Amino acid sequence: MTNPGRVRLHGRRTIVAARMWSACAFMLACSSPTDVGSTYEASPVVRAFLYAGEPVTDIRLTWTTTLTDTDTMPKPVNDAAVTLIRQGVRFALVLSPGDSGYYRYAGSDLTVREGDVFDFEARIGDRLVTATTTVPARPGSVSKSADTVRVPDFSSFTPGQRPSFDFTTVTVRWPAATGSLYYVTLENLENSPVSIADSSGRFQFGPARMVFSPTAADSFAIGFNQVKYYGLHRVRVYHVNDEYAQLYATQQQNSRDLNEPFTNIRGGLGVFSAFASDTTRVVVAKQ
Repeated sequence: MTNPGRVRLHGRRTIVAARMWSACAFMLACSSPTDVGSTYEASPVVRAFLYAGEPVTDIRLTWTTTLTDTDTMPKPVNDAAVTLIRQGVRFALVLSPGDSGYYRYAGSDLTVREGDVFDFEARIGDRLVTATTTVPARPGSVSKSADTVRVPDFSSFTPGQRPSFDFTTVTVRWPAATGSLYYVTLENLENSPVSIADSSGRFQFGPARMVFSPTAADSFAIGFNQVKYYGLHRVRVYHVNDEYAQLYATQQQNSRDLNEPFTNIRGGLGVFSAFASDTTRVVVAKQ
């Protein structure tokens, strides 16, 4: 689910959920009349995610646009008063550096915990935008079938012939709950990661952090074709809560029976959701 999933953008994480919500935000904008003239009024779009045990940095506010708008990038909301509320205690967020509409909590007295219920509040001029989410439980202890993902020696590979090397994988498992969704991230932790060469001898440059689509399964197989670099990697399994699961479900709908994407935002559009994770580590090495 996005940008769910998670690469660095100006020092902020954008996850697979963010990529998915970008598509959903476009769908929401498309659902607005194209011939609206002066009657069209933009609505605020919230893309706000909390992560158990991690700082609050992934809160973004933008405006909807119409199909006739020549600027396809959503306009950021940089003048909102954004607050998180837990058990009556208010935590005021500040605008992150730049003008991208991201907000963060700058203090050190807010820890996001499993089971916490958070209210979201954003005042934008005379508008009040609100939502509520609950931080899910972690997926439980994450185990792995081996410590090392082995990358074959592609120098011996001849196109058109059956490869002689083994396709080895490391299977990561967790105790999945019935009806729950999970997604996996794979992040290279080396200071100077060495890129893996493919069968043509070209190096596979790519993001140091890979994000994979949500799944209801209780395992995920990591093979050499899913990694870009050698060295130590962190595998993180995220438990998705109900709002995110519903958003993901609307993204998978049939185009012939199209409905607006799920939103749990009052006074606007978008999603306010939370995640909890557990981790393990694997090494990617030559065979």
